[in-house]
Amino acid sequence: MFVRVGSWDEMGWMGDGGWGPVGSARQGGTNGEDTKLKPPVGISGDFMSCEQQVGKQVYEMRNGITGRPQARDNPRHGPSFVALGAFATCRTKHFWLLSPNTNRLLFNRTSVSATVAAVIAVMDVPRLENILRSYGIPVDAHSLQAALDDPEHGTAFREWARLHLGPDNLLSKDELSMYGQIDKLVSGQDLAAVQALGEREIQKAIDELNRSTAAIVKQTETLKQQQDALAKLVKGNARVQEARSDLVFQRTQKHDSERRKMMTSVEELSQTLEYRASDLEQQARVSGSGLQQTLDTLLHSDDKLLLSLRKLGLELETEDPEDRENVEKLREICMRLIKYTVETVRTKLDRLYLEALSSAHRGETAPNPSDDVKSLQDELESLYSEILPVAQMSVEQQYLEPALKSLSNKNGQSLGRSAAAVVYIDECLDYLLDHIERLYTRIETFQSHQSATTNLVSTARSELSVPAATPKKKTPTQELVSPVRRRNTGPGSPSRQRSNTANRRFSSGLDESPIEALLRSLAVSFPEDADGVSQIAHLSGILTERQAKARDVGRNAQESLEATAAAQLADAKLAIQLLRDSLLAESPFGDVRLVDEGIEASIAVLGQEVEKVKERVDRVDAGKARQRSERKREILERWSR
Repeated sequence: MFVRVGSWDEMGWMGDGGWGPVGSARQGGTNGEDTKLKPPVGISGDFMSCEQQVGKQVYEMRNGITGRPQARDNPRHGPSFVALGAFATCRTKHFWLLSPNTNRLLFNRTSVSATVAAVIAVMDVPRLENILRSYGIPVDAHSLQAALDDPEHGTAFREWARLHLGPDNLLSKDELSMYGQIDKLVSGQDLAAVQALGEREIQKAIDELNRSTAAIVKQTETLKQQQDALAKLVKGNARVQEARSDLVFQRTQKHDSERRKMMTSVEELSQTLEYRASDLEQQARVSGSGLQQTLDTLLHSDDKLLLSLRKLGLELETEDPEDRENVEKLREICMRLIKYTVETVRTKLDRLYLEALSSAHRGETAPNPSDDVKSLQDELESLYSEILPVAQMSVEQQYLEPALKSLSNKNGQSLGRSAAAVVYIDECLDYLLDHIERLYTRIETFQSHQSATTNLVSTARSELSVPAATPKKKTPTQELVSPVRRRNTGPGSPSRQRSNTANRRFSSGLDESPIEALLRSLAVSFPEDADGVSQIAHLSGILTERQAKARDVGRNAQESLEATAAAQLADAKLAIQLLRDSLLAESPFGDVRLVDEGIEASIAVLGQEVEKVKERVDRVDAGKARQRSERKREILERWSR
């Protein structure tokens, strides 16, 4: 595998003729002489078997990497060039070192460490050992020291190693394994298929290089112009940034002064709020104690009033149970008196009647006319029936009514006094209830005020307990944005997103008033020479126009919505009707209806007529049954005789 340790522009050792193995001594010149490289001394037939493959690979790498085939005409280009090559066989690996100044093989080793040590003998031994160990190459320190002490090429080796030993030129073990071995890369290639470059191809390459050089020069001029424009833009941006920095500094000072004033105001307000909260707490405590005393006084007065009402209630005269018992006894005595009176009167009448009978029996009395006797009998019989009511009325008027009248007079006076006392008690109780309700309302109001005051004081204390956060000063950092990128920033880019509440700035650094920002956001512009009245008229016209436009849009949207909804609802209704008809047609539980309502009405009338005919038939059948039963009865009666 090839290890590139130098620039191919420095490799000027390619010849015009055939290619031998890299590392052989150059023979002949460039004017038609034999330029075939011969194998160096010390390399056996294994070296010769890889001659064509290695030469082709070196040629392809040289032309493919540099793109400058004209370098082969200068075989000794680059006085300090040293190249390292390698080729592989099936048994061993050979390395060589060429110098274009000498055209001869400097080293030939079959050991990796010895050959590489001869090539990189440029610096001191410890440094070279560290470099080689980092790439996984075992190196002998004595071989490195011998290469460094070479009297002819030691200095060139040191310079070359200083320039080319590093990660840009050396391949690590992983890179070597990734790229593969030389036998895998060049297997199957035929050097006979490689054609030598002619003058036309070389001239074409030269012309291509000239065109590319002209394009590079043109691009260089364009870049210089762009650099000048960019420098001017950077200077302008620096001036703008400086002006903006001055404005930011002034604004910062202004904001700091306003912040200090605000902090002073906040402290004063905090102290005032603290004093006010303390006053409220003191007032709440005083009000609570005063309310308690007032409540005690009012409730004590109410208690006194209730005690007086209780005494008054106890002093009210009620019906005396002794009087009631006396009345009952009087009634009972009167009833007994009535009974005795009636019995006495009846006894007297019976005695008179018996005496009259006995005198009539003895004949002492003259006979009276029959009419007089009859009238006396009637009168006597009527007196018998009226003895009890008359005796009752007499006794009640004589004894019971005077007693009841005196008792009612006595009770009436006491009842009047009791009624007046009851009215007074009722009014006092109404007053107490109203007083309690008003007191309850006042207490609820006071408690709500107290709770609100407590919440307010607690909130104020919690806010006052939090220290005011002092805003930290932020150092304004200049945002480095490309001018081209700034110009190409679209409306939807994040750099154009701003807060709606923040003041917008023009490029000149001036503030934009809120009304201007609002008008610009609403896409409203005034004429330059417009005064206040014309601006108001202009705004009114714009408002009217936009309101009309909004109404038109709303009306069109409503109409389109209604039309779409009506169409959709009609289709849905039709689909539901069709589905319902199909379901009812296939279901045995649905009512069957005809399409023609007249035919269906005729069928209903026909059904009623059929029902009437059925009723008549039933009556006829019942009559026939009765006739058969009567005939049967007649037959049975006839035969039963």
